[in-house]
Amino acid sequence: MTTFGLSYATPSVFESTRERSLLGLSVDQHRPVRFHAKVAKDVLPLRLALQALGQLIWHSDEWTSTWWGVLDPIITVHPDRVFFEAFSQDQSAYGMVIVDRECFEPEGEVACGTTNVDFTAWLWSALGELRTSRDTHLRVGAEGFEVRTERAGGRFEQKVEVPDDWVRGFLQLQGGMAMPGTKLTVRPVDLLAAVRFLTFTKARVSPRALRYEFTPDQDARLVLEPWEQVVPLRGAVHGHTEPRTVRTWGRRRLRLLEPLLPYADSVDVYLKGRALPHFYSVHLGPRVRFVLGLSGWTANRWTGTAGMDLLLEPERDEALAARVLGLLRERFHASTDEVVQALGADQARVATALAAQCAAGRVMFDVEARRWRHRELFATPVDLGRMYPPDPRREEAERLTAVGQVVVTSEDVRETSKVRKLPTPEGHVLREVVHRDWVVHGSVGPQTAVELVLNDEDRLLFGTCRCEFFRENLMNHGPCAHLLALLRVAKARRQERASSAAPSEAALEALRQAEAERSEARSGQDGEGETLDEDGGDDDNR
Repeated sequence: MTTFGLSYATPSVFESTRERSLLGLSVDQHRPVRFHAKVAKDVLPLRLALQALGQLIWHSDEWTSTWWGVLDPIITVHPDRVFFEAFSQDQSAYGMVIVDRECFEPEGEVACGTTNVDFTAWLWSALGELRTSRDTHLRVGAEGFEVRTERAGGRFEQKVEVPDDWVRGFLQLQGGMAMPGTKLTVRPVDLLAAVRFLTFTKARVSPRALRYEFTPDQDARLVLEPWEQVVPLRGAVHGHTEPRTVRTWGRRRLRLLEPLLPYADSVDVYLKGRALPHFYSVHLGPRVRFVLGLSGWTANRWTGTAGMDLLLEPERDEALAARVLGLLRERFHASTDEVVQALGADQARVATALAAQCAAGRVMFDVEARRWRHRELFATPVDLGRMYPPDPRREEAERLTAVGQVVVTSEDVRETSKVRKLPTPEGHVLREVVHRDWVVHGSVGPQTAVELVLNDEDRLLFGTCRCEFFRENLMNHGPCAHLLALLRVAKARRQERASSAAPSEAALEALRQAEAERSEARSGQDGEGETLDEDGGDDDNR
């Protein structure tokens, strides 16, 4: 567990009269930041974006037996932009509100920096009172506010304990924003059509993913599993010269965007790869953006950090890190090329150092402006040795891959199918849902008989190896280095396929025969719901 101590002069406040509204945010006194301003433009987009951030913090779809508290959001004030950031308790979603300083008319001195703000569930609900018909003022500061409610309280301190894997997930997600990938600009109405379909149509069978499909010289399209419902993304141009599919999870969290999409001009989608973090940037006019990040690795985690081996971890180049941080402290933000020119260092080393500082929580990547910004996520830098402990198996897997000692000898897809009744807005339809297990054989280093089996969601179902680690532990302590290495190489070769199809006549005939046999065995008892899986199971659009 990691403990964070926060101190506030008073709780944050919201006051509203017929002519004027005040949103006063108390910041942590250990890191005082001051920004008093009138919201001169885009009051409605700002309200909608902050409400979406509050929804991310205070609304969770998951039940957890352990409540360890919520770390207050982060605010960063820079000369050109103001940022609000938060990470959900269940590690499934990250939110960031980006507001250009053009929206504000500053009042008094501005003290730039990064700090935590007191953001309660009550304040989240009170944001609905912001109106464009009133003068709206934003006050961010450590001095506190006059408390007009009797016994409302003054200065208070709180200690929040959060698990180390939550902190590590937050840090890794920051690095994920800087990873290369595919960018799409989609129409809000197309994304809204997908969100509404998922909201009113519950999937009670797997697979449950979103597939972004790219065909050369055609607009991208979005496919909803298991219905194989196609949502054309008109005007979503991409640069792929070969057919490609990117499969993502976390689709239930897209409902956070639903209130924003009717007011949005466009949505930028950043896809980093299969089961990797992906981001949605909603443009609420020219000066306000809401960025939603979904952590695609949470379902693929095995033990420790092994499941995140595709993401950059902090390098221990202290000298270059100090120079990079010094430059960003001075300039607040810079592009990779500007840092290279200023430091006179190799571009590859600089890019690695910047991404590493993201994973350390000391720099953030502004995905909209494509610039690196100085932002100290925590008042005291976290212990990177504890956040990123050495993982000998992952390091050995990377070494084996780098020296070319991983060879895939065979790949096989094992398919099982079953006819299911799936709900749609037009009524129930019959689909033949296909489940695929991916069986891969290969040789890794001295091990010539390595085998792994993955399901549709890249969960490791089975693995075998003849190394000493596997013989002693099997899979009780996660996969061995040879399985990890084979998985790294084999993932890039995987091909996505449709999750369901119209049922064949043979499948329908087998279904009718099975229904007749069950009906006879039960002496007239109704078994339709169980046969077609119409109502059983839980909806999990994650």
